[in-house]
Amino acid sequence: ADEVLDYKTPDGVALRSPSGRKYDVIIHCAHNIPWSTFEANLTSKGKVVNTTPGTCTVMSAAAKTIKCSKKQLIPLFTSPKKENLDFLVNLVKARKLKPIIDSKHPLSKAEVAWAKSIDGHATGKILVEP
Repeated sequence: ADEVLDYKTPDGVALRSPSGRKYDVIIHCAHNIPWSTFEANLTSKGKVVNTTPGTCTVMSAAAKTIKCSKKQLIPLFTSPKKENLDFLVNLVKARKLKPIIDSKHPLSKAEVAWAKSIDGHATGKILVEP
């Protein structure tokens, strides 16, 4: 990434580029930020890839397609495959990939982990352990 906007900073909250430039691609990783917030920050053919798509994202993407807009909203849906997950596990075991753990919770406190996840402010993965 050329620039990263941290939503905890004034520029990040406003979704304003620190350099003032427009983006060709925005990787959108947070919840509850509308398409209109990103559109002003895109170049004429810019794209927003939403890694946490919901119903509104899909509807907005369809509307952009129907309007033949050059700016695109792309919902990213994934379907994990065993061989890809095995590859990642092997990278972790070889210490070539270090997952960032936000917090660990016992199964008896799963509701705390769920609440933290829904809040959207975790920095890394939230684990629930047996």
